[in-house]
Amino acid sequence: MRSAIVACLLFATHLHAETTLSTPLLNIEEELANISTTCLSYPEQEEIAGYTLGYRMAKILNVYLISEAHFLIGRTELRAALGMPPRGPWKRKRNLKEEDILAAPTIEEYYERREESLFFLSLDNGFFLESNFPPAIAFLDKRFPAIRGIYRQEFRNAKKIVDREEVDSMISKFRDVALRIQKAVREMQDETALCWYNNEKEVGNFE
Repeated sequence: MRSAIVACLLFATHLHAETTLSTPLLNIEEELANISTTCLSYPEQEEIAGYTLGYRMAKILNVYLISEAHFLIGRTELRAALGMPPRGPWKRKRNLKEEDILAAPTIEEYYERREESLFFLSLDNGFFLESNFPPAIAFLDKRFPAIRGIYRQEFRNAKKIVDREEVDSMISKFRDVALRIQKAVREMQDETALCWYNNEKEVGNFE
């Protein structure tokens, strides 16, 4: 009798712990709206660029850098959801034919070839070096933690046993999620340009 009571108490404690520690689901539409209506400040533009540029030049480049950075966050979360190892060093994109991809000997290699062959997953970047991304990703994780949270939440139902069909399904899911986030990011950039213009107009600080 005592052992049964102890077992029940342990089960209840475990269940309570799981409930307490579970992360509540994000309201994705609300989070995207928050991103889209944000105006990034001058110092924030410099922070995104790793304090290597003044805010005006940083703002121009950050139009591309922020987008690439959130794609990279998404790729990292996609790999984690599929149980793939962290990406290795960046490498030039190869033009792989479908038969080359299908000939991959392992599921990991199949994913690698899929990732490499798709422009929205490829790490080959003609604008930035790999070293340009850590400051931008750190900024997004701090200022907009919902970006990583949205990717993670949308990938949470990935199958534990991954096959090629699951890889293709999750890559399609990534594309859909990334496009929604990208829309909010573009709207944020438009909002930033507008609020900068209005601010400079008010203070008469035209150059």
